[in-house]
Amino acid sequence: MKLNRASALGVFAGIHLARQGKKAPIQGKEIAESLGTPHDYLLKVLQQLVKARIFMSERGPAGGFQLRKDPDQITLLDIVEAIEGPIDGDSNVLHEIQAQPNAKHSLESAYNDVARFARSLLKKTTIKDLAA
Repeated sequence: MKLNRASALGVFAGIHLARQGKKAPIQGKEIAESLGTPHDYLLKVLQQLVKARIFMSERGPAGGFQLRKDPDQITLLDIVEAIEGPIDGDSNVLHEIQAQPNAKHSLESAYNDVARFARSLLKKTTIKDLAA
């Protein structure tokens, strides 16, 4: 399983916000600078997490981003799936293959096992764990 750059930035943004506590909202520019990433790109990631109701945002000069829930209630799975979509064992290629049904079934089963395992591992780790 390979996580994309956006997912990693979402996780690190969550860690940054968790370390700030529940003070005032943190501006996207500050988060981007702390992560060494372009501001515009990070804002797209942050907006996905706002849409998924993991982060919240406030507009205006004193606005910015905050965690919607406590850091111990936000898992890596929450963030990854908010950005990349559900982790499942579905493979578009397998749907196209008509031959070898036994091998196809075994491969689908293995993909599903890997997805379940990845989901369980990501669900065990919270933003609080990483911020510590």
